[in-house]
Formats: sequence, C-alpha cells, structure tokens
Amino acid sequence: MSDIPFPHDHLVLDSSVVIKWYRQGEVLTEQALLLREAYLNGEAAVSVPSLLVYELANVLHYKNDLSTDQVQEAIRSLLALGLNVFPPGNLLMCQAVEIALTYQTTVYDATFAALAQALPATFVTADERLARRLEGLSFVYCLADVEVRHSPEDAVG
Repeated sequence: MSDIPFPHDHLVLDSSVVIKWYRQGEVLTEQALLLREAYLNGEAAVSVPSLLVYELANVLHYKNDLSTDQVQEAIRSLLALGLNVFPPGNLLMCQAVEIALTYQTTVYDATFAALAQALPATFVTADERLARRLEGLSFVYCLADVEVRHSPEDAVG
C-alpha cells in the first residue's frame, strides 16, 4: 500500500479513524486529525455509513474514563460536523455482503468499503489487518500510510 494521494477530494473514514478525533494519544492520532483538518478546511468531503455513529458511541461508552455526558457530547460533536451520513440501502448492503464474503471480513467493516466503492471515494481505516484483507480494492488505504507533513515553522527550533 502506498501513501494516500493528497489532496484527495472524497474520503470514507471508518470508526477506527474517527475514534482518534475523540481519543487523542492513541497510535496514529496525528494522521486522523490531519484528515479531520482536511475536511474542516474544505479540502475533502467525508462520507460515512450511519453505522459509524453507533460504533463510535459504543466504543466511547466502554471507555472507563468517560462519563455519560462526555460520550453524549462526543456524539453531538460528531453529528454537528455535518459529515455525509448514509443510511443502509439495498445497493449498499448487497455490495457490503459481497465484499465481506469475497475478502473474508465482517459486513460491518465491508459497509465502509462498499460506500467508498459506490460514491466513489477513498476508504481509510486505522485497522491494518482490515486494510491488508481489502488489498484487492484499489481505493482502500491504511491510516498508517497517511503522510503527516509538518509546516516549515514546526522545523524551526
């Protein structure tokens, strides 16, 4: 897998990427925040299946250091971003099942890839194992392959 070609105009991000927007300090957080910044600056559209909202809420709910209010605020914050959220539909779900069976992954994970394929967009996941399983799909990238470019001011010591 090669570096993600940036600037890129349309991304599908899975929960393993978006969780890093709310749990800084995790591995690859800097790369995940770079993608969020590209969205906020209008450099890229971000689309997600509605499944992402449920997955994010579920993961955050199991974090012992977060209160109910903090989890709810994170979900409100996510929804306020105005990402393109797609509900399940016949075409999307049929394609997700096909990808899941072809690449031996879950329908949950395949839903993100199916959405990227349908739009079309670049699918980014922080799950290296999933990215390896989906290597046959040219639009799938691992978050680890996102190159973080620092501004010249950062280099001045």
